[in-house]
Amino acid sequence: MAAAAVFLFCISYVVLGSYNGLGKKDTIRMNRYSSDALYTENGLRHYRDRNYRSIPGIDVSVFQGNVDWDKVYGAGIRFAMIRVGYSGSEKGTIHEDENFRKNLKGAKKAGLNVGVYFYSQAITTDEAVREAKYVVRHIRGRGITYPVVYDMEHTPGDRVGELTKKEKTEIADAFCTIVQKNSFRPMIYGNPEWLLKNLDLRYLTGYEFWLAHYSKTSYYPYQYAMWQYSSTGKIKGIRKNVDLNIYFVKK
Repeated sequence: MAAAAVFLFCISYVVLGSYNGLGKKDTIRMNRYSSDALYTENGLRHYRDRNYRSIPGIDVSVFQGNVDWDKVYGAGIRFAMIRVGYSGSEKGTIHEDENFRKNLKGAKKAGLNVGVYFYSQAITTDEAVREAKYVVRHIRGRGITYPVVYDMEHTPGDRVGELTKKEKTEIADAFCTIVQKNSFRPMIYGNPEWLLKNLDLRYLTGYEFWLAHYSKTSYYPYQYAMWQYSSTGKIKGIRKNVDLNIYFVKK
């Protein structure tokens, strides 16, 4: 009994992996989407061409308040990216999103596919590894079917503003490396300016990207798998504004 208990603890708590630095540079894949293939139906944006179709989704955190997930599903939403946690902008202390467990349970019960994102203020690769392992421990065995996303953004007075482009690239790679080694799909979030100016994308070609660009079409030149196209969405079941997304799926 004691041995079985130790085994169960290990598989649920121990997270595999370490980070050994950036790999080789590779060619960045170009954006192959056509603006002509975008259309709106029932207030949600969709995409369809010969190669890709899209799935409509949202992303949520404690800031959306209580969510009626059955109504969200009824409104046509089919996936949710849920904030699992964040690190503080002063000391990098990790916090769980107050509504993470409730949102995850509710979204899954209503029939949505779920992924998660973590808002990072890591300033070293060791901190990024710690954040990634925190995320893996909190999602393992909970039916995550969509990507696990690294989200670093610069705000006034934060910890990451003085990092170099190489350091930011290494930190993103460290987070994604741990996620990948633990059999989840890593993804990197950012707006066009962040992705183009703050990361050396040649070292990150093994990961998917989640583009934040609030526009009818995007000038971003490189391939992305998910597009956050609005921050002011109105969806039944959510009283506050919510981010709207589409996920591109190869046919």
